[in-house]
Amino acid sequence: MRHRVSALLGAIALVAMTACSSSDGSQGPGSSTAPGPGGAITVEQLVARSADTPIAVQGLLHIDHGTARLCAAILESFPPQCGEPSVELIGLDPSAIAGTTSAQGVTWKEGTVLTVQRAADGRFTVITASP
Repeated sequence: MRHRVSALLGAIALVAMTACSSSDGSQGPGSSTAPGPGGAITVEQLVARSADTPIAVQGLLHIDHGTARLCAAILESFPPQCGEPSVELIGLDPSAIAGTTSAQGVTWKEGTVLTVQRAADGRFTVITASP
């Protein structure tokens, strides 16, 4: 009886591992590219993703003297700094983002959702910004 239970648990674990596989071949909960709550992936998932198709991503929007980035974390300082991993954004209209805060040449907003597509040099083109 114990052997059957062990075999059943092993089969369940194998199915669970297979279900966690992402479309780019990576496995595990930390590397899955499946959308999270609200349909957006994280910045970490975006960086690990190999596909070039547009996708919604949620993170900290950080614009420092005109250079826009989407960051995985916010570093506690004032104004806040962009935590890694992060990606540089091109084509972002900052006026399209409601609820930002600005100080000392830096503009930011936590929980920003952007639809982006991979561009050249590791940067991402902003296709749409959720208000």
